[in-house]
Amino acid sequence: MLPLTAFQTRTPPRPATQDAMADSLIGLWIDSVGGMETFGALRTAHFTVTTQLFDTLSGRLKRSRPRYAWIKQGPHGEETRVERWEGDDFIIQGFNGRDPAWAVMNGAGLSDTAMDAREALYVARDLFYWIGLPFKLRDPGVHLRYLGLRERPGRPWAGELDRVRRAPNGRYHAVQVSFGPGIGEHSDVFTYYFAPGRGFPFEVTYVEEGRTNINRLIWGSTERVGDIAFPYVVRRDFITESGKRTKALMLGDVAINLDVPQARFEQP
Repeated sequence: MLPLTAFQTRTPPRPATQDAMADSLIGLWIDSVGGMETFGALRTAHFTVTTQLFDTLSGRLKRSRPRYAWIKQGPHGEETRVERWEGDDFIIQGFNGRDPAWAVMNGAGLSDTAMDAREALYVARDLFYWIGLPFKLRDPGVHLRYLGLRERPGRPWAGELDRVRRAPNGRYHAVQVSFGPGIGEHSDVFTYYFAPGRGFPFEVTYVEEGRTNINRLIWGSTERVGDIAFPYVVRRDFITESGKRTKALMLGDVAINLDVPQARFEQP
């Protein structure tokens, strides 16, 4: 699904076939958060990702689950480790860029056929991708395509509070993001919707390989952390095409450029 590459310390040259309008919109987003230099200065990060699930009829919170994540630019590229509880089971997934991604439950390694082991690499890419935006859209193998001014798919969500970034006439610059051969394991396609004149997207949609339903995410506020003022999105709300919220991803306790030992990314 998502590219696993080394950090970029500056914006790499774009292929001659790259869509200029799409590239300029992504460039505006990158410039608004400090440029590629900000991403190049990030060596490690530790953060908590909390998944909240909601009842679509009442809007009430049904479940909340935190995951504790570490990422690092290591000797073999991007490395990750994420820990979580599922009932009484303590699960760890990791990837060090050298060995196959791995998963353990309650201290014992899981077989390659176990779901947590099969999803470990996907989780690794997912962690780097979302906290690495917009910089990850400069990774090699990422294709950008401008789709013109479009309305967002589906109905608005009642909780869209950040109205300053909404397009007054309901039409947004739409940028499609896809990935080249050999990048990740899926052929997912993302679409970012930018209100004209705004550097940050308002909504992101994506369609997973082999599926037809659209996943919709409303972008929340962005905060910055550390000496390099690294940007991260505090919250992303998942909504249906009818405008009902189903899930939210909360990012918190973010710390960057800590001394994270290499042993943390090795399988126990």
